[in-house]
Amino acid sequence: MHPVSVAGSRFRRVTVADAPYVRRHKEPIVLAYDIETTKLPLKFPDPSSDSIMMISYMIDGQVKPHIFVTYNGDSFDWYGDARERPFVQARAEFHGLDMEDEIGFAMDSQEEYKCRPCIHMDAFRYSVGSWWWDGGERVRVVEHLRSIQAKLQYDPVELDPEDMCRMACEDPQGLSNYSVSDAVATYYLYMQYVHPFIFALCTIIPMEPDEVLRKGSGTLCEALLMVQAFHGNIVFPTNRKR
Repeated sequence: MHPVSVAGSRFRRVTVADAPYVRRHKEPIVLAYDIETTKLPLKFPDPSSDSIMMISYMIDGQVKPHIFVTYNGDSFDWYGDARERPFVQARAEFHGLDMEDEIGFAMDSQEEYKCRPCIHMDAFRYSVGSWWWDGGERVRVVEHLRSIQAKLQYDPVELDPEDMCRMACEDPQGLSNYSVSDAVATYYLYMQYVHPFIFALCTIIPMEPDEVLRKGSGTLCEALLMVQAFHGNIVFPTNRKR
């Protein structure tokens, strides 16, 4: 019999018996996706007027994913921040669809879209840390994409954003190749680097994976210290916001 400490939404201590029939935990189903949108020349896509013209995804052979993975999805796809409307939600509303009814995701008090039975992991957050999106960071996106390509030894298809709408009409297969290559790169970046690191932290820090991904190092260290204090029966002060 082996006592095991399990970190989660609540602390608990369980005892695992030595038994050959104890099953290994089931791996979560991961879906990585990328959207391509229309846009005006030399303009950034606007969800009030532009539409989603293509969605590419990669999933590990199953349906009903537990984890949705994007690259910079927090700032462009469905999350967004207080300064920008989430693109997917805006287009869903335009077509009379409710995101929460359709896929279970809804905005919380922190203006982040979350779902109880599954999570959203933005691989860009892992690459650059907890930075908020601004105009200058668009350049950093490209820089980090290039460094990630070197890590994965994968060279995805490159395409000028100004050519996308034209290619959608004249060369849809070429645009599809570009979009799929982005989804594939996002999937393997997540599986190779983000997934093992974040879920390993979740075994010692009492937070959900999407929170661990987005919190700063100071918050994570504080949470870990509180875990150790709890197990050591040490009194620690309440963290109050002033």
